[in-house]
Amino acid sequence: MLKLHNFAVALLIVITSQISVADTIDGAQIKNASSAVQRTEFQKLADKTSAGGWEALRAGRLDDAKYRFNQAFLFDKSNGLALWGIAIIHAQKGEYKESLKNFEKAEPSLSDDLDFSADFSRTLGYAGVAARSEDMVKDAFERFKKIYEKSPQHGMNLQNWAIILFYTGNYAEAWEKVKLAEVTPNGKDIDQNFIALLQSKMARP
Repeated sequence: MLKLHNFAVALLIVITSQISVADTIDGAQIKNASSAVQRTEFQKLADKTSAGGWEALRAGRLDDAKYRFNQAFLFDKSNGLALWGIAIIHAQKGEYKESLKNFEKAEPSLSDDLDFSADFSRTLGYAGVAARSEDMVKDAFERFKKIYEKSPQHGMNLQNWAIILFYTGNYAEAWEKVKLAEVTPNGKDIDQNFIALLQSKMARP
């Protein structure tokens, strides 16, 4: 049985983690996420407007980002990039039910985007911790595992996996994921506040 606890501290991490992951999404990734199928003119406009929303989100201008994502919906209500952005905004506010709804709507068009999948998995894990739902947390773990199998070098996925393991009391497993994350190309970007929390519960093996 999973042991879910210390959500008050987890909430502090979810806010910083969501923002840092938004910072990793650049213009090239946004373009690639939308190029899998031929786009109509309205869909292209939605993609362009959503890209502006992501720029605002990275800069911390949440109201501006939300406005741009909503503008994108006027061109294409199913735009995955806008749905993803809105999901991130809800997650930053701890509005996990609304966030997951938007992730689910976006998944059909972004299922091959590993950054999207990593964000979805992380949010599902936080939502599971908040709701004390073992099923949601187990689902998040399965998603983390699938991303790792596809891309072992996805450091943020490993860090997020470690964080959710931490809040289930699996400190040894959390350290295993941290060590894997540290040797990825973005290993230097690991959240040191989280490392300090983990060390407070269990010394580095």
